[in-house]
Amino acid sequence: MEALAREIRFGIRSLLKQPAFTALSTLILALGIGTNTAMFSVINQVMLRPLPYPQADRLVWMNEAGDEVSNRMLSYPNFVDWRERNHVFESLTTYRTWNMTLTGTGEAQSISTGMVTADYFKVMGVMPIMGRAFLAEDDRPGANPVVVISFGFWQKHFGGDAAVVGKTITLDDRAFTVIGVTPESFAHQGSPPFWVTVGPMNWKDRDTRIAGNVIARLKPGVTIQQARTDINAVAQQLAREYPTENAGANRVNVLSLQERMTGNVATALWILFGAVGLVLLIACVNVANLLLARASSRRGEFAVRAALGASRMHVVRQLLIESLLLAFAGGACGLLFAILSMKLLTGVAQEIIPGVEGLSLSYPVLGFTLIVSMACGITFGLVPALHYGKVDLHEALKENTSRAGERQGKRLRAALVMAQVAIAVALLVGAGLLLRSLSLLADQDPGFEFESVLKMEINVARSRYQGKGELARLQQQILDHVAAQPGVEAATLSAELPGFAAGWTNDIVPEGHTPLKPGEMINVSWGIVSREYFRTLHIPILSGRTFSRDEDAEGKPVVLVDETLARRFWPNQDAVGKHIKYDGPDWHEVIGVVKEVGIYGSESQPLIKIYTPLGRAAPRRTLLLVSTSLDPTSMVPPITAELHAVDKDLPVSNVTTLATRLSQEVSPKRFNTALLTLFAAVALLLAATGIYGLIAYSVVQRTREIGVRIALGATPREVMRLFMGQGMKLVLPGLAIGLAAAFALTRLMISLLFGIKPTDAVTFILVSICVVLVSLVACYVPARRATKVDPLVALRHE
Repeated sequence: MEALAREIRFGIRSLLKQPAFTALSTLILALGIGTNTAMFSVINQVMLRPLPYPQADRLVWMNEAGDEVSNRMLSYPNFVDWRERNHVFESLTTYRTWNMTLTGTGEAQSISTGMVTADYFKVMGVMPIMGRAFLAEDDRPGANPVVVISFGFWQKHFGGDAAVVGKTITLDDRAFTVIGVTPESFAHQGSPPFWVTVGPMNWKDRDTRIAGNVIARLKPGVTIQQARTDINAVAQQLAREYPTENAGANRVNVLSLQERMTGNVATALWILFGAVGLVLLIACVNVANLLLARASSRRGEFAVRAALGASRMHVVRQLLIESLLLAFAGGACGLLFAILSMKLLTGVAQEIIPGVEGLSLSYPVLGFTLIVSMACGITFGLVPALHYGKVDLHEALKENTSRAGERQGKRLRAALVMAQVAIAVALLVGAGLLLRSLSLLADQDPGFEFESVLKMEINVARSRYQGKGELARLQQQILDHVAAQPGVEAATLSAELPGFAAGWTNDIVPEGHTPLKPGEMINVSWGIVSREYFRTLHIPILSGRTFSRDEDAEGKPVVLVDETLARRFWPNQDAVGKHIKYDGPDWHEVIGVVKEVGIYGSESQPLIKIYTPLGRAAPRRTLLLVSTSLDPTSMVPPITAELHAVDKDLPVSNVTTLATRLSQEVSPKRFNTALLTLFAAVALLLAATGIYGLIAYSVVQRTREIGVRIALGATPREVMRLFMGQGMKLVLPGLAIGLAAAFALTRLMISLLFGIKPTDAVTFILVSICVVLVSLVACYVPARRATKVDPLVALRHE
């Protein structure tokens, strides 16, 4: 230990004698370790850390799937059968969010509410800190309405009143009795302000799939695969018993709750983590090159040590200690860089990456930094240590040490530079693909107008405007008042936004197409819209017409279909005048065919679509879309005033432009692109630094040779070409290796791309040109310095 302490002190003095080398190496390592620490903190918090529920590994998420649907919510009767017939779950609950109107606290508010079954808090393993959770009798038709409120809602609206249990709040014009308050730390899918039970809604129809998805707690010792097998058997049994109601779905999606909550970002996060790992590898290679050059100049020192009795292990140990000191210094500085990066990531990504809020240093993150620092120190320290640890005393003491060291380390340093270039190329290709993808996305024609469209959400309480007639009149009043405003070109109401995955689906039977089996139907996306929908969003009607005012208000049996449905079922025919069945036994006439609208920012094929009059389903949550010739945001006050003129208690929420909402949908793609581009730029900079360092070192080592060449008549251009060629002989093989690696690795990114293949030739060519140009600049600077060598000075150099 005394000898180790002595060598550590010597290593510190040795590094302090070369402050420029030490500072540069520490900075490079801090950049690599810091970015890795920041990304690992995100990975740890979002994907590795268990969910904040007791025995969270036993929680699973489920919904229906099948040949016609990949993701479908359950009907309440199906959920009851799942609960009663399974053999693998301790308890189950449905979960979905439902907008309810809160009144009695000032202006009416539309608030997203957690709608669950009685066992919800039992499944999640969390009990209220005040009052009680739901009981089975709370979850039955006709039960008194009760609510469990969140800690935040309790503090904000009840001022933390300890006697809150038993008080009431008014939701959808009904008095709900507060029975409990959740812990402050409890959050699930955004932690809505309150939770109500689904049972009193009396959704008894098996083909009304609005009960939600299912969260279940596995019995001890049961695996997810066992649960999947068991619940799939139940689903297949229900499909046989109720073929019409369960058409298209005879399987169950079963995922761990953690996988479900992080699945949308998992691939991107692991790719970004791999990218920063490659940046760290380049940083290590760069520092290894610097250490090789430094060790080469110390070859005489090593020879003297060996002559005085030092073993090879002693020399290797000394070099490793110095590299570890550099690594720990880089790790300490990297932690500071990581802390700043975490704050930036939290601010930018909290709406993109679920669970990233409150990102900070933790023991696992500190442990990761320590391990990475040690690994880096050993990795880049072993290269010079093993290369120069064995010293030939005769040769080392006889020859000029700088030339001997240069000859021995030249090939190794060249190989390291090629590795840097290859890694940088792979990262640049990945970043280039994302940039090209984002550019194509920006130029995408979504099939509808969104730049000049304002969006508002309107929720009508179920206790008000009873009957389709009253609700239809309210909705028509809203449209008439809004359409009369100056600057409004058209206004419409819709149950969902265009360009998004289907929120409403239904099963249809087209005229002339008998289902393959009794009860088997075709699942389609169901647009519930008012008659001005197509004019408001500039969606072309290819043939036929839109709904009349009466058809819209009364929900008459007419539909419009998109061109995909028309081509699929009535090729080479006019679909107008044909009929389809959906949501019941009645036939509905096709009165128009419209252009297909895809899912914005996705190349996946959307479900074929039908459009029905608003009065047909009478949804209480609708989206008001207003096309305007003015700035859409300037229309918010007058339109809101008109809505409240129709009904002062009408809640208006989620007010934004359609362009902004679509932009939010692709913000994860922009975030991934920005991060990977940043990492690739850092990698290219480090690689260019490595090229520059190697050529500059070569110029210094060959100063006498340059002087001789110039004295014998070599022109500056020839000297320039000599060193530029030396650099490009390393860059071009590295470029080829990097392109081959990118060709293989970018296939992992296919889910992040839009409009291009992972082997896009344009991207590969542009990256190659970029790398060659940057490398030429990196070679040019030291090569130009070589042309300025004075022959007389060079010949006296040694």
